[in-house]
Amino acid sequence: MSSDGSGLSGWAGYALGRMAAETDLENRQFVERFQHRLRRRNDENLIDTLTAKGVEFLDHIKWQEGIMKERKDQIAALEADLIQVRSDLERQRALTKEWVTYADVGDRNMERLQKWADDAEASLKQYRALYGPLPETTKNGS
Repeated sequence: MSSDGSGLSGWAGYALGRMAAETDLENRQFVERFQHRLRRRNDENLIDTLTAKGVEFLDHIKWQEGIMKERKDQIAALEADLIQVRSDLERQRALTKEWVTYADVGDRNMERLQKWADDAEASLKQYRALYGPLPETTKNGS
């Protein structure tokens, strides 16, 4: 080293440059570690948020499944009622058809009875015209 101090100042410059470079490197490494931690925390926060949303979504799906089960049960009950109503309707139609048939037969029988009564009246008139009133009859309790 020279006595004028240029060697020392060169070495000092070198040491200071190296220290500055190491400090710069340490600062960059610190910033990178800090940013990495922030990213990791942000990622963890995102994961926590997404997990919470996922749980909320699954709870909502379970709630909807409960509603769907209720609706399916209601539909099944309504379908059973519908089957019963259709069965009742078919029985009512059969009874109505039976009563219509009964009424038609009754009407035909009534027409025959009316014709028989009209014929009996005509015969009675003819008898009275030929022979006079009918003789009195005595009622026997039998």
